[in-house]
Amino acid sequence: MTEYEELPTPGFTLDPALVKKFVAGELDESGQAELADQVARIAAFHTALPNPIVANMATLVKHLGGEVALARWLDHFPGRPRILARLFGTIDLLDTYSAQQAVLAALAELRAAHADPPELSGYLTLDTDHETLSGLAWHMEVLFADGRVDEAVRVALAAATLLERLAPRAKELEPTLPDLGAQAGQVRAGVAEAASIPGTTGDPA
Repeated sequence: MTEYEELPTPGFTLDPALVKKFVAGELDESGQAELADQVARIAAFHTALPNPIVANMATLVKHLGGEVALARWLDHFPGRPRILARLFGTIDLLDTYSAQQAVLAALAELRAAHADPPELSGYLTLDTDHETLSGLAWHMEVLFADGRVDEAVRVALAAATLLERLAPRAKELEPTLPDLGAQAGQVRAGVAEAASIPGTTGDPA
């Protein structure tokens, strides 16, 4: 997760009673759904939260088994929690390949030959470097934290599609590269499903 310097809207909270019940195995499905929604609303503010909320988040993450397990747990609950879980998948993919030279070279070639996707206007760095893909990841998290969930989803879908488009060329440049196209397709389909967007799970245009 990336840093975000502003605090959530007043009223955003993480109910310690819900956390305590969950850790004790006493929280029913509706209570877990409420807790998951609270987590999804504050997760992007993790570096700027008051200490009591930070402590409760740490307790929750430790109980679940880490941040990857937290994302899996959030994925069980439709709406904001599931969307955030799927966005984390896109964010992780962008961060993983942000400094991969073959990917950056393929991206630079693609941007030189074609206009940037309009959905990514204002989110891509002017130059193609190690901050270009990680910057997209950062913007997605900031948008989600701002409550601009639909826009975060649009950026995630466009970013994943961009990775799919450049993947064949990146593979030519670095044959040992994992199947980036398949990975990007999976996260794109996952985000689209969570956001209930039809017609976005097939091959990229």
